[in-house]
Amino acid sequence: MVHLPQKATEQNSPFAFFFLVLYTASVLIRPHEMFLTSIEWVTIKVFAIIALIATLASQRPLKLYPQHWMLLGLIPLIAISGFLNGSGMYGIEQAQRLFISSIIPLFLYSTCITSIKRQHLLMVVCIVAAMLMIHNGHVQQSEVFGWALDTHAVGHTELPDDRRITYLGFFNDPNDLGMFLVMNIPFVIYFYKKGQFLTKITMLGALAAIAYGIYLTGSRGTALGAGGLLAVYFLVTSAGPKLLITSVVSAPIAATVIASLQSNIDSSADGRLEAWYAGILMLLDNPIFGVGMGQFFEEHGLVAHNSFIHVAGELGVPGYSLWGGMLTFTLLTGYFFIKNGKVPQHETVDITTEPDEVDENFQNELTLNKTLFMSLIGFMITGFFISRMFTLLLFIYLGMLLASHVRLVKIRPHLKVYMDKKIAIRSMAYCWVVILAVYAALKLGL
Repeated sequence: MVHLPQKATEQNSPFAFFFLVLYTASVLIRPHEMFLTSIEWVTIKVFAIIALIATLASQRPLKLYPQHWMLLGLIPLIAISGFLNGSGMYGIEQAQRLFISSIIPLFLYSTCITSIKRQHLLMVVCIVAAMLMIHNGHVQQSEVFGWALDTHAVGHTELPDDRRITYLGFFNDPNDLGMFLVMNIPFVIYFYKKGQFLTKITMLGALAAIAYGIYLTGSRGTALGAGGLLAVYFLVTSAGPKLLITSVVSAPIAATVIASLQSNIDSSADGRLEAWYAGILMLLDNPIFGVGMGQFFEEHGLVAHNSFIHVAGELGVPGYSLWGGMLTFTLLTGYFFIKNGKVPQHETVDITTEPDEVDENFQNELTLNKTLFMSLIGFMITGFFISRMFTLLLFIYLGMLLASHVRLVKIRPHLKVYMDKKIAIRSMAYCWVVILAVYAALKLGL
């Protein structure tokens, strides 16, 4: 990891975190878009800028981790790919967009969430946003239009059972809304386990509401994401390394087989398989720089409906290695912390003299790490069936998980070995398991 210039002492900026909370609420709840008078307000950009300036000015230490560098490495790749594929200015625009809507949020969340209390507050904001989306969707189910300005159900709106709910901003697609709901399931379960009677009752209601909301989205990928979380939880907490590795390799194949079976009765599923294969061909024809960011639709006429295939087709081997490596490295680190949170036998670190509250804080951090790990798994599963490679949701939750890793290493420095750049480099190879598995399944089935 690379250290930026910093003061010797730590400084946590309450001002920066305050505006990060406002930014989170504006992105997820989007209150400014609920009224005609404020719909054009640029509150999201203003809050992000203030939070960034405050972080750079008063947050210490400031560090860049491999995830940051991997995203930064995508910027020149996107620009070069655009020029080589005849869309130079568009490539530059996409690179700028990546910096603003992906790199900056990742940096802010990974830097400013310096305590469990801060993380809890942001998790509550996420759950509140989910409940508002579900209630708005419930109104859409009966009246087509929700109470949030201009939000309406999509699909066969004349048939209530075929209506698919939406929300404001980038949640205007049922699949994005469903992805967000799945990523909040671990948050609700976390507060249920930690809370007292009233909290447990509240979280049970929230969990039931999320299940209802997932049903209202009508998204098969979302339903698979919710079910997949249970399977992954079992594998992570109970399965041995061999079973886990086998499951990771076979999961993309199984998902492709499921999509293939659906294609026999659903034309949209058949189109998804064709798009996946088209993405593989784009990668094989343009292995270095791909077809250019944003050009998948131009080449095929449809998006890939698969975040992994989409990135590989548009950005080639280097681009997918950086993007996929970023995800894989973060998940691997989280998994190592889950499995190896205790001090190894060969470590010389003496933890017997540490205060009890430090040990309790460490266990709380481990529990929070597992929760955030599962939320990111929720993105991985749902993202396998839709193209949301650079959605802001990914970088909000990725930043939260990275911040958890930073706090864990601060408490137990010996865990720093799991955030080593060597693991990050290997992760850039491990991420290709998904692409190779899909390709093998497609070759066998098409």
